[in-house]
Amino acid sequence: MVPHSCSVGHYCCQKRRIIDHRSRRQRLDTEDRPMARLTTALLGLMLSAAALVPPTTQRRRTSARHAAEEEDDDPYLSPRSRLAGYVLNGGTEPAFSSPLNDIKQSGDFVCARKGCDSVLFRTDTKYDSGTGWPSFWDPVDDNVKLEKGNFMSFMFGTECKCAKCDGHLGHRFDDGPIMKSGKRYCINGAALRFRESIGAGPPPDTFPDAPPL
Repeated sequence: MVPHSCSVGHYCCQKRRIIDHRSRRQRLDTEDRPMARLTTALLGLMLSAAALVPPTTQRRRTSARHAAEEEDDDPYLSPRSRLAGYVLNGGTEPAFSSPLNDIKQSGDFVCARKGCDSVLFRTDTKYDSGTGWPSFWDPVDDNVKLEKGNFMSFMFGTECKCAKCDGHLGHRFDDGPIMKSGKRYCINGAALRFRESIGAGPPPDTFPDAPPL
């Protein structure tokens, strides 16, 4: 077999050998870097887990139906009503945006969804977490249910929902008051309405001009 010849000092053959050498070197570099292989494997595993998250279509449809019913009942929705619908369907309000952050009067925090009014938290379990959202260390009985084990709970903590209407409230974390439950229920203020106890006096301004949800 006659070896391939080039007109300029076998330049083509030399270039091919250089490319083959670089490819082999890149393979060796990859094999010598176990952390790179581990990172790639973990990334693939995370993407696969995200793809296997159980579908929430039915839950979204139920939430959308609740929102549509509320809009039909009140064609002139206030900004507060729109925000409540947004967070109850899975959204999150901006930090430090809720006047319920400042409430210290004795009373109950009830679900803001129209027709629900389930008592979820009380003032005596409320505390200042410094996060910008109303925070509690314990809910009322079993009126708040927890959903864990899905991809969203892995990223953002255990999801808190109203046990009566299934509305999204916020998330629970394990960095609450140590002398209490050790839990922090980080709740959207727009998902709640404050109902003061009899004789406790009026609460701070909590959108008094807005119609009840």
